[in-house]
Amino acid sequence: MKTRTTKKISDPAHAVRDDRASQENVLAVLTDIDNGHEYYMSIIDSFQFKNREYVVMFNYEPDDGNHAEPEIIILRSERHTDGEQYFLSIKNRQELDAAFDQFFRRFEHAGRA
Repeated sequence: MKTRTTKKISDPAHAVRDDRASQENVLAVLTDIDNGHEYYMSIIDSFQFKNREYVVMFNYEPDDGNHAEPEIIILRSERHTDGEQYFLSIKNRQELDAAFDQFFRRFEHAGRA
């Protein structure tokens, strides 16, 4: 699934800062460019790994006590030449596993700091 933000979540020249993602709820509205469906996502991390940008998110739903624990997703983040930010599903299982391992190492490191 290719998505793009309908609202800017950060300055086009900068990715979401790690400290910002960990201290605030950074919300994004993603629009699937194939079907127009909107997804409300909470960004919990972003990082560079092997010359690519990744964003870790979970589906944002107001806490009314009826929702199961959220599942995280990792998407590749790319900027179009017009400055629009796109989030792409990672189809390659090895790339996805490597990105998750990197996120998990960052998560563990943050817990020790």
